[in-house]
Amino acid sequence: MPFAAGDALDQSARVIADQMEDELDVSVVIQNIAGAGGAVGTAEAVQAEPDGYTLLMGSTGALTARPLMADSGYKTDDFQPLAQLVEVPIGLAVAKDSEWEDVDQLFAAAEDERITYSTPGPGTTQHINMGQFALENGLNLSHIGGKGGTGAVTNVLTGEVDFVFVGATNYLGHLDGEDDEGLRVLGVGSEERVDYLPDTPTFQEAGHDLTAAVWFGLLTHSEVPEERVAFLEELISKVAQSEETRDAYAKFNLQDSFLDADAFQERIDGNVELHRQILTDMGVLEN
Repeated sequence: MPFAAGDALDQSARVIADQMEDELDVSVVIQNIAGAGGAVGTAEAVQAEPDGYTLLMGSTGALTARPLMADSGYKTDDFQPLAQLVEVPIGLAVAKDSEWEDVDQLFAAAEDERITYSTPGPGTTQHINMGQFALENGLNLSHIGGKGGTGAVTNVLTGEVDFVFVGATNYLGHLDGEDDEGLRVLGVGSEERVDYLPDTPTFQEAGHDLTAAVWFGLLTHSEVPEERVAFLEELISKVAQSEETRDAYAKFNLQDSFLDADAFQERIDGNVELHRQILTDMGVLEN
């Protein structure tokens, strides 16, 4: 699990692990290895024995963008997908004592002055989406990685950055602070408002062409034998689509977005090409 405990990726991993334990009657251990926007833990996973006993909880940017940006210790095709599990829309939040009351004010300010923001790390979906939006709209933004979603939220709470752009579920424990403590969520990247932030408009509602979500899914080493992969695909398909898992997803405000291995591979391939183009446009990659 290439991010710290407590954020949306960790929650979805624990939901699946619990169901796998019940199904197999064995222990399923979650190992949190955070760092570099998910790259450290992903690189650790590729070093595991390719026997099917080590699975990677992969996320969009760490799996499809980081290998394009630098020598991250792994390539996207070092892993084979088992199933996509969930999606979480990305939201933008500021500290409650921020001068900006809505995204219009914040984006207008970023046209005239440099604004800082935090995401789980360089090369994550959050970083790429906001970087592309800034490029297309002439915004002056400086990015600071947060060592995961929880770290990114901490950055805005402590005043290190002006706003945070992470999975919207990461904000739920920070909305009820007294006076100026906590966060104010200004927008979400979903097509429609989300139930757990009913008063927060989508970016589209606010007149901005920005939709963004991060997906999470399970993968294993590309050299795992076919018969073991087939077993894992069948197991994960069963537990991921069970009523118990869906109920647990709802408890954590995670959007069930199951894709089987073939459909997940197709999405991964598409994201690699999309991120290659966006990173080139941002000047991160050379033509």
